[in-house]
Amino acid sequence: MMALAALLGADVHFHSWRYFGELKKLQPRRASPLFLEALIATCVVGRIRPSRTVRSMKELRALRDAAGEQAQFVRFETQLKAFLGANALSNHELGRQTFSGLDHTGIWAQVAAHITALRGLGYEVFLNSGTLLGVTRDKKLIDHDDDIDLAVILKAHGPGAAAAEWRQLKQTLSSAGLLDEQNTTDPAIYKLKTHEGCEIDLFPAWSDGKRMFVFPHTFGELADEDVLPLGRCSVSGQPVPALPEKMLGVNYGASWRKPDPYFKFNWVRARRSFAEFLEALK
Repeated sequence: MMALAALLGADVHFHSWRYFGELKKLQPRRASPLFLEALIATCVVGRIRPSRTVRSMKELRALRDAAGEQAQFVRFETQLKAFLGANALSNHELGRQTFSGLDHTGIWAQVAAHITALRGLGYEVFLNSGTLLGVTRDKKLIDHDDDIDLAVILKAHGPGAAAAEWRQLKQTLSSAGLLDEQNTTDPAIYKLKTHEGCEIDLFPAWSDGKRMFVFPHTFGELADEDVLPLGRCSVSGQPVPALPEKMLGVNYGASWRKPDPYFKFNWVRARRSFAEFLEALK
C-alpha cells in the first residue's frame, strides 16, 4: 500500500532502497501477484533495479494471465505508465526516454556515420538485436526500446582468435574517436559515441567458415548464407542479415513477430554458450 501510494503521487517519504531490501527478505519461494506489484512499484518509484523490474512485470503478467486476471494487470500497468509519463520501463534505466519520444533522423545519421567508419576500417556491420527487430517487424525503431544495436563481423574464425581481434578493435575504435570509453564497461560489448544520449552498442560476430556466431544470441544456429551477403534495410538503408527473420527467430523465439515490452534475454545461457570467447577476453 505504501508503494502504491507513492506510485500514485502521495507524499509518503518512500525510501525505495530500504523497502527493496525489506522485500528481498520477505520474498516467498513462489512470488504472488501482490508481492510482485509491491516490488515493481518500489523499483519504479525509486527508479532502481530496471532489469529486475522488467523481469518482474513479465512474471506478473504470466500469473495474471494464468488466473484470468488480465484486467488487474492492465490496471497496474496503466498506473505505472501514468507515473512514468513520456518515459517507459526499460532494462537499462527506468524512466529513460524511449524511441517513441525521439526524432529518429539524427539517430540514423549517427548510425550511418559509425557504419561508414567501420567499413573504412575494413569491417562489415549490420543492424542487430532490438534494432533489427524494429525495422523488420515494425518498420521503425521499437517504441519502448531506447538504444541501437549493431554487430561487426570479425575476420577471425574461432572464439580465441575472435577475442584477440575484438580486443584490438577496441584500441582501433578509440584511436578513431568512435568509442564511448567512459560507458564501455563490459569487455564483450562496446559503446560507440552517441547521438543525444541514445546509446549505440556494438557486438562481435564471426564465422567458423560454415556457421555464424553473433554474441550473445546466435551460437552457430545460423549458416553463413543466412547472414551473408548482407542485405539492405528498407527503413534506414543500413545493412541487415541476408535472412533477418531467421536471426530474429534465434534471438527472440518463434513469437518474435508479437511485440513484448517485457521480453527478457537469457544471459545465463548466452554466457555459458560463449564461455570460451568470454574467458579469452579476460
